[in-house]
Amino acid sequence: MRIAAKIISIVFNPLLMPTLGLLLLFNSNTYLNYAVPSELKQFTLLLVLLITFVIPFLFILMLRNRGVIASLEMYQSKERVLPYIISITSFIFTIYVLKQTPVVPIIFNFIIGATYATCLAFLINFKWKISAHTIGIGGLLGAFLSLAFKLNADVSIFVVAILIVFGLVASARLMLNAHTQAQIYAGFLLGIITQLLVFY
Repeated sequence: MRIAAKIISIVFNPLLMPTLGLLLLFNSNTYLNYAVPSELKQFTLLLVLLITFVIPFLFILMLRNRGVIASLEMYQSKERVLPYIISITSFIFTIYVLKQTPVVPIIFNFIIGATYATCLAFLINFKWKISAHTIGIGGLLGAFLSLAFKLNADVSIFVVAILIVFGLVASARLMLNAHTQAQIYAGFLLGIITQLLVFY
């Protein structure tokens, strides 16, 4: 069960959530799927994957190899400070690059919401180890709820899928003793609320 929990934690790594979110949004039953050209979808996905996942992950691997952090799990709050700074920097750079492209506002807002959530998690981390995993899942849910409200779109299948993923991730983090229930639910709510506030 611990092996399964680790696999779930790896698959739904917080750094992958922006890319996963865009992938889902681009395949939703909304104008994002039909009006956005395939080339722009692919470019945006590759850009976000590179800047918000690949580059930060390589930096974090370097920190681990140099002994700055003990493991990729980063169980101690103090180990998360530099990775959070790296993530925030990558998000800000992503926003800058996306501003130079004809990306639709909803996608832009999604990345801005993720940036704000990461900044808040960074500040909270100095006092309390909030769950970055569930912030990411909550951000996905918040984005799809916003999509449903603003476009009157039926995204119920995505909402149900995200809630199932949240249950899996929450169970995995508890099983690994990575977080308390309060840290997990607080992260989930922070992700949802941040996206809703940015969209509205």
